[in-house]
Amino acid sequence: MNTPAAEVLIPLTFFAMIFGIVYLSITAKHRQRMAMIDKGLTTADLDKPRNSSPAFALGLLGLGVGVGLGLGWAIDGVLNGTDWGNNPLPYFICILICGGLALVYYHRTMEGKKAV
Repeated sequence: MNTPAAEVLIPLTFFAMIFGIVYLSITAKHRQRMAMIDKGLTTADLDKPRNSSPAFALGLLGLGVGVGLGLGWAIDGVLNGTDWGNNPLPYFICILICGGLALVYYHRTMEGKKAV
């Protein structure tokens, strides 16, 4: 279906979608700041540094992915025996579970350490 209307509508909807995302993010930020002004807070309260570090979260995520790969390899070897390596499902499942557990652990440990 390579009609002239499709050649125009696809880029038009793409740019409309990008505009909508940018517009919603700007208005949401404005509403948040207006709500803070109503509560008597300043924008400096938003910019306070927190004790959490994204490097720690990424490190834990990487560790979880590595453990998930190792666990998936072991499960694949046990389930498939000599024909291992042809089924990627154990790898994906273990990576997602272990990576998710690492991020949950990060959230739980950093929750009490936030500077408010």
